[in-house]
Amino acid sequence: MADAQWWQHAVGYEIYPQSFFDSNHDGVGDLPGIQTKISYLTSLGVDFVWLSAFYPSGQVDSGYDVTDYRGIDPQYGTLADFTALVTAFHAANIKVVIDLALNHTSSQHPWFQAAVQDPASPYHDYYVWRPATATTVPNNWESIFGGSAWTYVPAVDAAYLHTFAEDQPDLNWENSAVRREMAATIQWWADRGIDGVRLDGVTHLKKRQDFANVGHPRMDYYQDVAGTDVFLAALKPVLTRNQLFVIGEAGGIDMPTAQRWLDPQQGFFDLLLEFDHVHFWEKAEPKLPVAALRATLSKWQFGLEKSGGWNALFIENHDLPRAVSYYGNATDYRRRSAKALALWYLLMKGTPFIYQGQELGLPNAGFTQISQYRDLDSRLYYQQQRAAGVPAKQVLAQLAMGSRDNARTPMPWTHQQYGGFSDHEPWIQLAPGTDQINVERESHDPHSVLTFYQQLIRLKKSVPALEQGRYELIDTRDDQLYVYRRTLNGDNWLVVVNMSNQVATTQEFDLTTSELIFTNTEVDADSDDLEIHPWEARLYHLRKLE
Repeated sequence: MADAQWWQHAVGYEIYPQSFFDSNHDGVGDLPGIQTKISYLTSLGVDFVWLSAFYPSGQVDSGYDVTDYRGIDPQYGTLADFTALVTAFHAANIKVVIDLALNHTSSQHPWFQAAVQDPASPYHDYYVWRPATATTVPNNWESIFGGSAWTYVPAVDAAYLHTFAEDQPDLNWENSAVRREMAATIQWWADRGIDGVRLDGVTHLKKRQDFANVGHPRMDYYQDVAGTDVFLAALKPVLTRNQLFVIGEAGGIDMPTAQRWLDPQQGFFDLLLEFDHVHFWEKAEPKLPVAALRATLSKWQFGLEKSGGWNALFIENHDLPRAVSYYGNATDYRRRSAKALALWYLLMKGTPFIYQGQELGLPNAGFTQISQYRDLDSRLYYQQQRAAGVPAKQVLAQLAMGSRDNARTPMPWTHQQYGGFSDHEPWIQLAPGTDQINVERESHDPHSVLTFYQQLIRLKKSVPALEQGRYELIDTRDDQLYVYRRTLNGDNWLVVVNMSNQVATTQEFDLTTSELIFTNTEVDADSDDLEIHPWEARLYHLRKLE
């Protein structure tokens, strides 16, 4: 864990290299392309970047099927390009966090190839194998992507476990050699100047060792299985020795575990990315109602504050749909709802993450045909649902709302063809409306979503109460308003956001003793009016705490 808690005063920005900026005219983003945009990130107010997977890969699951943990996929550049990028970021006072997929490799990884070719090889035990036949699997465990989590290999006369795609065999973390390999990999990248790591899928590492059938075949064999701490403890020395900033992806984690893992002295992480507030893993499931959002996010605010932990604040990443399409209203109130969502989540207690394009209010991809999708999960889901008899129109509607490809469309820099992302047809289509929704246009618009983000970030960093103050929920007992206070040493601020398409009113708070400081609508003399317009967001400075 990092010794200095600089990240508590920072704003992070996730970059999906494949879709950020193409510098070599092949329709795919790359590391030199990222370097050309550092001044833009500086103008936004970014303090660290998280680079999603860029390793050599089988490209079955968008780079998260790694074939070499110590290299750069040629489509993104070279190790020299990576070194130059880190140097340039550091010159701009921006720290660099890399992604590390811990749970699995690609089936093309030399370790797995050796495991298949020679069962006596030490690499065989780098993976999880169980007795099986061509027609009989070891148990009822299922892949997150659907179907059995086991694939039989005749040459080995056994089946290997893959929690995700068949091409992503799970590593055997019970094997101490695997733990040493991963620790050595972290050290290798630390020697190349990184400032932190995001450890992918840490809640998948520990599997039930009885290999028995489970009640929920898609998750019970790894979720809440005791023993993950042993694996994380094996990584802690290299993380601490290099003073790395450590982020853990921890879907499905409970509060006691989160509190333990984030303990400033005994824990393993500085931040955890948990997914209680998003339901992206079930394509057909709607977003949480506002009342449930209040309860869920407040649980994490109160729980971590009580234990001395720190929240990671995010509403988008490379695995999620676009926030303005998921939480907001991209049809009738795109700009206003994008700003409302920014003020709502970014001013809570914690470190905010922005995902590329979020700061523009970029909507979902708007794909209408399965041929437009590149995401393996989305394509498999379509096949499985169609095979089950679900009409194509219904499945495509689910994907249009929840597919991971919604966030993976190219970053629009200009109004030009291909959004200025490339002068070549991109690897995936752009989101709709990028002739208007782009960095060039929004940079010169004082009322744009981008300008709002820039102002909001400066505000949060300049007000100690908005960074370090307590979070106090005001429960309006409705499904429209999200209202909370931030307080520090008598300095009190109030956030009021209407997260609905209708006017909202409430008597749960008093605005007569407050001053309106920041809003996503025009400021008027009635700023203390309790009639809150659809997707209106207000930040008040309270002269006294009621």
